[in-house]
Amino acid sequence: MLGMKLLQGEDLEPVEIAITGAVGLAVGGFAVWITRWQRARERKKPTGWPTATNLKQAVSIGRLPEGAAAEQWIPKLTKIADQERYMIWIGPLLIGAFAAMGVFLTLERLDHPWFWVLATIGFAGVAAWYPIWILRRRARIEGLITQFPDGGRLIPNDSVPKKLS
Repeated sequence: MLGMKLLQGEDLEPVEIAITGAVGLAVGGFAVWITRWQRARERKKPTGWPTATNLKQAVSIGRLPEGAAAEQWIPKLTKIADQERYMIWIGPLLIGAFAAMGVFLTLERLDHPWFWVLATIGFAGVAAWYPIWILRRRARIEGLITQFPDGGRLIPNDSVPKKLS
């Protein structure tokens, strides 16, 4: 908030800086507390359990944790891949709309356009990178499913696809 006002050429009062800083520290402290509480809850579960942290870490490094069971992990990984199938085109459209809005807001305030110029460049970059990121992530999810001993096929239920395309 302070950076936006500074880049738009507004004057900042010391009281406003103090209040914004205090609110930022409070929100940041609350976010840290929530994260630590969530991780403490997840640590109570078995090692190979598909918790949010384990899923995120497995997808980012491309390796399943010790004790990961196919009947627990494959439905979760398939659900993530299904959700991202729609986000591959919805995400760039939504983020591209923010970039387009940034162009209009830049043209509205030509005396101090720097915040909106930087925001537009940032949003356009994210909109361009998003489909590439999703495709790479999808390949990692497919790689995780194939790491199971039977190649990702559930023995009692063959409804899970071999390849997620």
